[in-house]
Amino acid sequence: MPDDFLDDPLWYKDAVIYELHVRSFYDSNNDGYGDFQGLREKLPYLESLGVNTLWLLPFLESPLRDDGYDTADYFKVLPIHGDLDDFRAFLDDAHARGMRVITELVLNHTSDQHPWFQEARDPDSDKHDWYVWSDTDERYDDVRVIFTDTEDSNWAWDPKAEKYYWHRFFSHQPDLNFDNPEVREKMKEVMFFWLDMGVDGLRLDAVPYLFEREGTSSENLPETIAYVKELRAAVEERYGPGKVLLAEANQWPEDTLPYFGEDAEGESTGVQMAFNFPVMPRLYMALRRENRRPVVEMLDLTSGIPDDAQWALFLRNHDELTLEMVTDEERDYMYHEYGADDRFRINVGIRRRLTPLLGGERRRIELMNALLLSLKGSPIIYYGDEIGMGDDPFLGDRNGVRTPMQWSPDKNGGFSRAPHHKLFMPPINRGKYSYEFVNVEDAEADPYSLLHFMRRLIALRQQHKNIFGRGSLELLPVENQSILAFLREYEGERILVVNNLSRFTQSVHIPAREDLQGLAPVELSGQSAFPPIEDDDYHLTVGPHHFYWFKLVPKEDVQRDDTRRSGLQPLEDKNGRTRPVLPVAEGLQNVLVPTMAQRRGPEQIEALLPEFINEQRWFGGKGEGIEGVEVEDAVRLQSDPVVYLSVLRVDLPEDTSFYTLPLMAAPEPEASDILDEHPNATLAWLEVEDTEERRLVYDATVNPRFWATLFRWWQRGGTGRSLKGLYTAEPSEAMGDAPPDDVRLLTGEQSNTSAIVNNDYFLKLYRRLEEGPNPEKELLEHLTDIDFTFSPRLHGTLNFRRRHRQYTLGVLQEALAVDADAWSYTLSCTTTFLDRVENSPFPHEQAKNTGPSADGPHWTADRFSDATVPVWLEELAPELISFARTLGVRTAEMHHALAQAGGDEMRPVEAPTDAGAELGTRIRTEMEETRALLDRQPDRVSGHVPSDPAWSAARDRLAPLDDVPGTHDRIRIHGDYHLGQLLRAEGDIYVLDFEGEPTRPLDERRRRKNALRDVAGMLRSLEYAVLASWQDHADVDPDYEPWIDALLYWTETTFLDAYADTTGDAAFLPAAPARYSFLWAFLLDKALYEVRYELNHRPDWAWLPLHGLHRLLAPRDATASDPLDA
Repeated sequence: MPDDFLDDPLWYKDAVIYELHVRSFYDSNNDGYGDFQGLREKLPYLESLGVNTLWLLPFLESPLRDDGYDTADYFKVLPIHGDLDDFRAFLDDAHARGMRVITELVLNHTSDQHPWFQEARDPDSDKHDWYVWSDTDERYDDVRVIFTDTEDSNWAWDPKAEKYYWHRFFSHQPDLNFDNPEVREKMKEVMFFWLDMGVDGLRLDAVPYLFEREGTSSENLPETIAYVKELRAAVEERYGPGKVLLAEANQWPEDTLPYFGEDAEGESTGVQMAFNFPVMPRLYMALRRENRRPVVEMLDLTSGIPDDAQWALFLRNHDELTLEMVTDEERDYMYHEYGADDRFRINVGIRRRLTPLLGGERRRIELMNALLLSLKGSPIIYYGDEIGMGDDPFLGDRNGVRTPMQWSPDKNGGFSRAPHHKLFMPPINRGKYSYEFVNVEDAEADPYSLLHFMRRLIALRQQHKNIFGRGSLELLPVENQSILAFLREYEGERILVVNNLSRFTQSVHIPAREDLQGLAPVELSGQSAFPPIEDDDYHLTVGPHHFYWFKLVPKEDVQRDDTRRSGLQPLEDKNGRTRPVLPVAEGLQNVLVPTMAQRRGPEQIEALLPEFINEQRWFGGKGEGIEGVEVEDAVRLQSDPVVYLSVLRVDLPEDTSFYTLPLMAAPEPEASDILDEHPNATLAWLEVEDTEERRLVYDATVNPRFWATLFRWWQRGGTGRSLKGLYTAEPSEAMGDAPPDDVRLLTGEQSNTSAIVNNDYFLKLYRRLEEGPNPEKELLEHLTDIDFTFSPRLHGTLNFRRRHRQYTLGVLQEALAVDADAWSYTLSCTTTFLDRVENSPFPHEQAKNTGPSADGPHWTADRFSDATVPVWLEELAPELISFARTLGVRTAEMHHALAQAGGDEMRPVEAPTDAGAELGTRIRTEMEETRALLDRQPDRVSGHVPSDPAWSAARDRLAPLDDVPGTHDRIRIHGDYHLGQLLRAEGDIYVLDFEGEPTRPLDERRRRKNALRDVAGMLRSLEYAVLASWQDHADVDPDYEPWIDALLYWTETTFLDAYADTTGDAAFLPAAPARYSFLWAFLLDKALYEVRYELNHRPDWAWLPLHGLHRLLAPRDATASDPLDA
């Protein structure tokens, strides 16, 4: 409960008040009476209910002939409840829990056992004039008798005083004489006594009757109003704002309003609060008549109170349902409908509790409570009404609604362990409202109980307390009289409330109005978004005795059809970070597993996923416009902590893709760290409705515990059955059983997510899923089987089978000891080279003697021959030259190993006869696309843009491909071969990531292809690394250009020579001269792709592939000054 509730002087506007008898609530010492210690023990229950203000009925010294309203000592607690110390301890505990406390100030009268009255019976006593005396009972004949069942006069004879004394209520309750200044001051002293102790407010009991005047009703007299204002002024002077006076003025509206008072600024000068007696009985009338008119009339008549004033709303209380302030016709109707049994009629009212009044009909009870909590004012809940307690017609007076609270089905309803005959009053122990059937314990255990409904409803009100407690109320003129609809508004925020008073389903049209257009109603209890309000009447269908509370929000904030965002409320943490809140019954299963869904849980989380996955590095559809995301399936790997593997279906304009998203939910202390360290991995908060516990849903791959869970699941060959398929982990025989003690997360990955366990195992989850075996699984399995040394061994796979379809979710492979990845190593080697040649002149003469032949064909035999790296260059770049040599050897060995594969999907196949023509046709198309893109974005292009003659020459150069025969084998290749896929360890090179280019379809990645594709990819990667290092080290200083060109030429030549030497006459390598045409074409193909990619994603990097494209398209008669130009 917020601390500001105890600091805000207008706290009473946010109050949800719980009215209780200390005597009836809980007996801690088993003497048969409730006490303050018992009340303290039950404060956690009241706190869980959601109430924040406690109104205690009288607990002072009294003979209890009128339930304590017959006070015998204003300064002493009735001993059966405890003493003043017990009261103070209760008050402190209540305040510690953020609760305010209101007690009774019975101004009008005392008990005839009060020492004041006993002394006043002596006509010579100075207390005699503290009460109203008369020698005749004919004075004040115009004053009505209130308790008509027991009293026939407001005068009673006292034989000792030999006079009549005045009493507006029972004859044992003589009225004080407020015309006596001593009485007025004494009652201020009483008031100060309790407010000084820390009480937050006082209910002014029977306040309209303080003064008497002949010829009047002696109710609501100007003198009474003046004294109430005098009390308010005294309170303000002594305490300042914040202490509240609540008037019990059971009067017609025009007579009640003056009790508030109002100054020139529109602020109250009398009480801050008053009970809304006029509205209360009309709620029951409206419900039974299925017509809103009775309520509408009284809402109008009770409007216009001061800005800082507040009505106190109630449905039932400790007295009878009073029918004093209704017309004769209304009273007759109420008696007929709600008090047909004469046993339940008393004075001018009906002595029944809420639930029996409404026939125990749950929908009507819920509707009436919804009205109580949504109309303008602070609601009061009478103890026991939250669980549906009944009443006892066989108890006298109004005691039938004051029976002990029913805590359990145990002895005496759990109220007391005292013998039954010692109870101050028997609990309800007969019929359907017996404590055996109606009690807190059973209600707590039943998630669908009235108690849980009340908790949820109070919580909703408190979430929007400013609107409901302080906002305006505007009735909406709908045609259907069975519908009571109104707008609550506070500082621009609005809630639309729609109530069906009928026992039948109703149709209602909310009249069109300009200020509501474009707003979407979001139903608060389920967070469900309804269609937005447009320029026509807004139609709703409302179930029998049903109600809606709609938060009205701009329709732009509620994506309803395509994203199904269900009006989620954001939660802001202390650092200002907001995430939506999803209400759930238990946890992640409620939003991931359809059969465990609660209301629209799956739709709510799916509404959040498009924005979430669009920010993830592994999502391959950026910029395409996500049309929708659905949780296709989910399987639980572990229950504590909960770990789920979910499969997402992502609909794009021209494609549908599937992605893996592991999820966990972190408790709030852990969630704060995740929000700090991995904000993009967080999705939403889950709020468990019963406990209000919050957990943060996030991508589990940022948590080492997820990887440990997955590893253990893999070790034991785990299987998990979901609604739509079977998840299986298939470990290899070589996999050990060591626990995952050390988990290291890998960062920087684009399309997948990985971790290393115990420095021995490399776990990789594929983010994008496609039907069929993943190429990496196939290739690693083969390479492991033939003991290929320079790739990791496969230790297992993770698969998802659905009907006849299979998806590879991940692989478990050997973790290699890593010195550096090849990309970083190449950058480092190039930087070292540039440091060595800094400020050194390029040896042009030596380069001419050791460079390539100027008249030889480009990418021909000089690239596949035993060329020797000139000494002057190898001395300057020994690391990179050596690396390139080893790289060429390992690449060829990899291709040899892959060419050994068998099986229908793996073994080599002959290339088609038109392989060259097919390649040439595709590259010509890509050339035109690339050229068009360059023409469209001249401002974004820097660097070498090929000239028209260069493009023409390239087309001419592709022409011979049409006649190149396919006289070679196609094999399974790496498919995404670049420096980033290599590791350097102990001076050697290891190849990783055999899944192919993730952006390409799975069936294409599994095709057998020309091995020179891998070769071309590595050549382009080497150039990228060298040029990137040049830019980083020297900002592309042209002085370095000849050095860079020479380094590139000899690095690439060394790589190609080593590759050719190792491949030999392998069947997968096209024979010369076809191999040269294929290699040049594959290089051009790759460069064109790189240009398009960089222009679309990283325009500042476009110069780099353009540099390579320029060299590939350069005239064939160029001089040897550029070793890559022939």
